[in-house]
Amino acid sequence: MKLLQRCTAALAGAVLCLQLTAPARADSVNIGHVNLSFYEATASVIQLLLERSGWNVSLKAGSHSNIYPLVAKGDLDLYVAAWLPYAHAQYWNEYQQNLVKLGPLFEDAKLFWAVPAYVPESDVKSVADLKKPEVAAKMVKAIRGTLPDSGIMIGSKKIFDSYGLGEAGYELVPGPAKEWLANINERMAAGDWFVMPLWQPQYLNRAYKLRILDEPQQFLGGSNVAYLVANREFASKLSKKQRAMLSRIELSLRAVTEMDYWVNVEKMTPRDAARRWIGAHPTTVTYWIEGTGEEQ
Repeated sequence: MKLLQRCTAALAGAVLCLQLTAPARADSVNIGHVNLSFYEATASVIQLLLERSGWNVSLKAGSHSNIYPLVAKGDLDLYVAAWLPYAHAQYWNEYQQNLVKLGPLFEDAKLFWAVPAYVPESDVKSVADLKKPEVAAKMVKAIRGTLPDSGIMIGSKKIFDSYGLGEAGYELVPGPAKEWLANINERMAAGDWFVMPLWQPQYLNRAYKLRILDEPQQFLGGSNVAYLVANREFASKLSKKQRAMLSRIELSLRAVTEMDYWVNVEKMTPRDAARRWIGAHPTTVTYWIEGTGEEQ
């Protein structure tokens, strides 16, 4: 009996030793994303899927001008997400020779300027209306946005200059997303008249009643497709099955907005929001991972 106990203990120890010393899977991936909550929630969906498939996954957040060159150099393997053909055109044109589009993550991504719906449309329907003396007298003059290297602020600078809004006393103020968001929440609570650079998907479109302003010159472009992008060398090393799985991952505008709402309103982490969405859509997720079973 004692011999049996000793053998059992030795076997258990050997199994534990094997578990502790077993090497990690060779498949690893570093995902970059812009440091906004809807991007992180989207990246977290991909992270969870890859982890479920046995990959070791890390996320890195940064500004557009920080993340794009890292993906192009191969310091990051995947990027969530390139908005094309308009919003990220400047970065895509610069780095596209080292990048590969794997597939669309969501469609109808847009940049625009908006005002609260309580601002009468008869007074403010277009960007040009902001210069009306009676409108300018009521509007908050600081037009706060996100970091200056973002697609929306690059386009917003063109709007600001082209429409001569500085002549009416306005100021375009770039800054961290946290300050931009805090300003919107504060202004909405106070019932202020103000204009905000905004986009979709973005939880604010669900949380508040907003109205998009007409801008005929389209300095912010039209509808974009948001692509999952890979470093070209990394993509070349993917198996057919791995690449097919990544290309099948496609969310909707509604799904990304919903996860962003959970993060900002229900105070979930982006990873938990992604896990919640994945749990509610098992058939879709199974298809993403397994496909038709034909890939090798």
